[in-house]
Amino acid sequence: MVNQPADDPFPFRGRVVWLTPEQGGRQTGPPRPDFYAANAFVPPHTAYSGLASFVLRNLVAGALVSPAEARWLVVENSGPYRIEPGTVVVVSEGPKPVGYFHVVEVS
Repeated sequence: MVNQPADDPFPFRGRVVWLTPEQGGRQTGPPRPDFYAANAFVPPHTAYSGLASFVLRNLVAGALVSPAEARWLVVENSGPYRIEPGTVVVVSEGPKPVGYFHVVEVS
């Protein structure tokens, strides 16, 4: 069940900070497309206790720091997946963190 209302499919707004390859991030650097589908979790949960599909859009191509909008792809915005202003979401490829989405606004 998708948790986003039909009128706002990307309710989380903020900025994403990508790790460099030297920091353990993506070897190819920040994603280039407008949409980036990955996994994510909300601490204190981990990739092993709270991983779910996550989508970012409206990224600045190739930027290490970029404004972005995001959404959970399948799970509800509750329990281990609860996002609210001030939340930092760990964006990962599998269990490996590659970036951090800092949430400023939830609509």
